[in-house]
Amino acid sequence: MIVIMKKKYIILSALSMFSLFSCQDFLQEESKSQMTLDYYYTDKGLNEGVAAVYSSCREMFRGDMFEINYFSDLSEVAASQNNSYDHVGKVSAGFLNNLFCNMHQGIMIANRMERIIGDNPETRTKEIYLAELRGLRAMFYQIQAELWGKYGHYQETVYDQFEESMLYLNQKPLSFYYEQILKDIDYAIEKLPTQSEIKEFGRLSQGAAKALKARFLLAIAGYSNPEYAGQEEHNMCTQLGFASENDLYTQVRALARSVINDYSYALLPSYGDNFDESKQINKEVIWSVQWTTDKTFNTDEAGYHRFGIGRTCETLDLKEKSTNNFTATMRSLAVTRLDESGSKFTFSMPCHSMYYGREYRHIMPSFAWINMFDNKDKRKAETFETLYLRIDDDKAAPSDMTDTVAYMPFRAITLEEDEWHRKWVESGDPHAYYLDGMNEVYDMDDPNDTRHYGGPLLHRSRYYSLKKFYDRSRTEKGKQDEGTANGTVIRLAEMFLIDAECAFRLKEGEQVVYNALKPLWERAFDNLEDANVYKPKNGMDIHFIVDEYSRELGMEFNTFFILKRTRTLLERIGRLPISKEEENSGILRYADYVKEYGEYLYIKPFPESQATRFKVMSRELLPPGYDYGSLF
Repeated sequence: MIVIMKKKYIILSALSMFSLFSCQDFLQEESKSQMTLDYYYTDKGLNEGVAAVYSSCREMFRGDMFEINYFSDLSEVAASQNNSYDHVGKVSAGFLNNLFCNMHQGIMIANRMERIIGDNPETRTKEIYLAELRGLRAMFYQIQAELWGKYGHYQETVYDQFEESMLYLNQKPLSFYYEQILKDIDYAIEKLPTQSEIKEFGRLSQGAAKALKARFLLAIAGYSNPEYAGQEEHNMCTQLGFASENDLYTQVRALARSVINDYSYALLPSYGDNFDESKQINKEVIWSVQWTTDKTFNTDEAGYHRFGIGRTCETLDLKEKSTNNFTATMRSLAVTRLDESGSKFTFSMPCHSMYYGREYRHIMPSFAWINMFDNKDKRKAETFETLYLRIDDDKAAPSDMTDTVAYMPFRAITLEEDEWHRKWVESGDPHAYYLDGMNEVYDMDDPNDTRHYGGPLLHRSRYYSLKKFYDRSRTEKGKQDEGTANGTVIRLAEMFLIDAECAFRLKEGEQVVYNALKPLWERAFDNLEDANVYKPKNGMDIHFIVDEYSRELGMEFNTFFILKRTRTLLERIGRLPISKEEENSGILRYADYVKEYGEYLYIKPFPESQATRFKVMSRELLPPGYDYGSLF
């Protein structure tokens, strides 16, 4: 476990005086020390200064980087955010504000520490520190570039005290940002140690820097899409000195294959092992953001584990409102069981538990995402929860791993099945359990009704929880908000997917693409031939590649960025079905926002609370298409 990432409090006074990008009450905190800038010229000070940049990174990934991916074809808004689709175009969205200020806090500290170290570090330790700083700064600026494009902010000057020039927005062309990003990440690749040379898991390594650069180059390639014609970022690859788009993909593939072949990374035997809190330090992880159960250090705990957790203390009753028009209602999930003396008692499933998560109901998986998986693909059951066992202690795993209280198969159920299980439970049989079907979560009335088929039903509380984001390191109580499991930013599986995408882009033939995907399919299926169900019958297109990313890496902090660079965001969201039960609500859904905002959605709204802090601001300096009211 890396300790360097836990010491954010050390740098509050000496490094974080830049008030422009203040996050919540960050700048109101009193100094925890009397350290001055001179302290950061010492060995200990340098170490802790670099740690401060990792801390800014942790702030970004504790929840806000996850929320970026809500706007995709993989999720629907669930009950607790049911009327909040407007966060798509909301200039006051808190997660965007938090991301902006935390990344710029990290950039500010990186810039200061870079100046302290200098361009020619005199020791190997300082050289590694500088490589870490530049690698992290490259990632921060690349995230900004993809979220806000040319409407972002570039920190050109390193300030030691407040100056009014801090308050002026410094916008740059997108190509300028990527020039700086590539310089930083190339230095990181050259100077960082390999993972095997690093004692503290969680620090950037050479392999991680190569993996990040592969992502960055794919993003640059995305601007060669004809849809960018006439815009200054079109064909950015040639602006940045690449011979061609194919040259860029060749370099991307070389990076991905180097990560696969030149280091000690390896795919885990089971897909689900990637999300096991007891196996979070493993060979598939290329880089992860670190958390710990030690409260001495965990000052900014993770929260993203909560967002996709549905209600576990209720079950669903299928109802036919009219002929072939079904909905579902909820009831408490209570069943008869035997106590230690053999006497019957009523067991009620808890709403929150260590094992099934802290219910939040912010998002639910889309019907499309669940059905991207074949039922023989083991990743399906390891991504979405289907089996609910009796929980006697909300802080512990089930004591009996065979005692099922509810089952949610990946299929529709009949009224007769639902009634049979309900009566079985009502009979008092201590082995009885409830059955909840997909048609109690999604509208499955009429497959020919493409506008509604697969749209979520009205309740949106009981659904297939996002199992792979459970945080079972939470053992204080079931309702514990604080997540302490690591957040994986990049794992080896992505490199195989990138290799496959490059083969597709370079038109090397479908079999070359399948060969690149083979290691992932061998893990996902007991019989490799069963993966043939994913092979397109009428020619391969970019949606096949995006589907593969979604099955393997869905919602793992990178979904929006994949959809953006492949220019599939609007098409894939636009074809999402809507809820028939909510159609007349007047609430805009994701698909409606695609129609209303169109291509504006490839750039996020600039955070209102940041825009109002700049000295000079006008509507022309903000991304088009969003409503800032009378502010500018």
